[in-house]
Amino acid sequence: MERASEREPARVAAIDFVRGLVMVLMTLDHASSAFNGGRLMVDSAAMFRADMVLDPLQFVVRWVTHLCAPTFVLLAGVSLALSVARRQRDRMAAWRIDRDILIRGTLLVGLDAAWMGWMWRFGPPIQLGVLYAIGVSMIGLIVVRRLPPAVVAVLGILIMTAGEAVTSQLDPASPLVAATLTGGRIGAAYILYPFLPWTGFLLIGWALGTRLARSGMRARDWLALAAIAAVTFAVVRGVNGYGNAHLLRRDGAWIEWLHVSKYPPSLSYAALELAIAFALLALAWRATRLWRPLILLGQTALFYYLLHAHLLHVTAAVLGVHRALGLGAVGLAWLAALVVLYPACRWYLGVKRRHPTSVLRFV
Repeated sequence: MERASEREPARVAAIDFVRGLVMVLMTLDHASSAFNGGRLMVDSAAMFRADMVLDPLQFVVRWVTHLCAPTFVLLAGVSLALSVARRQRDRMAAWRIDRDILIRGTLLVGLDAAWMGWMWRFGPPIQLGVLYAIGVSMIGLIVVRRLPPAVVAVLGILIMTAGEAVTSQLDPASPLVAATLTGGRIGAAYILYPFLPWTGFLLIGWALGTRLARSGMRARDWLALAAIAAVTFAVVRGVNGYGNAHLLRRDGAWIEWLHVSKYPPSLSYAALELAIAFALLALAWRATRLWRPLILLGQTALFYYLLHAHLLHVTAAVLGVHRALGLGAVGLAWLAALVVLYPACRWYLGVKRRHPTSVLRFV
């Protein structure tokens, strides 16, 4: 077990714990992607028709994993801020810090295109996902990190709140618009995670990580942020207009309240997932003990991410059941992937710690 500190400015166990929890949920979603013949993918107005009936169980299995991408991107910003703060305390030159951020961002984009992109469809078009969004956002942070943290946070909030107004004035068929704002196909690539809307999560994470490194955070700070985000969600989803990316409630049922747009991320989606993420951080912050396996997965998140989808999709294809089974098979595949990958992550973390200055520090 590992103790969580209220104000520890370096690597915080609570952050790794929540990131590890997110990785577990992400594995459920991608096990469903590999094995589930009835998987629901209606997370945007473009994917959903007004006459569709949402199966509650399939919906919940998909919905609980909505937390993954926003939390992953948010905590990438927090962790990057903590890393930069440590390097600044060690008097590392600013250009070296920028170089490492550039290498990390470029590596993420390259890994998404060359390693992850083909896996989801077993062929073209390659799908650029969350690593693409994080990588490009990190590269942009080289400039933005010079701004005061409060300004960075406001910029992130503006991206989340104003994105829908901007995209409504642009041509979604434009390759530039697809790559940056709305998503869509560009030649041999399909942009599922256009980087600019997701940059908002990274910028907010950066601002919070900077605050954490300088003066610390308390559980009540995370709870306050969770309350603000929850109220924002309730108002935006309740009004049922702007901020929902045209994926509106058809009635007042719980499933309609939770059926928000992820592609691209609407304001209601962002507020709901941030409320949950902040609440989880508050709970982890107050815990005197945290479950070590989740902390370990949080510390090896990228390594785990690069392996898990291939393990699930290749296994399903080899068995001849790719996207052909039900939720029972999804659950078994989910647990099996965790059992197989946990020892691999434990081994990798040991190797990485024995070689702290190697290229592995970028993975």
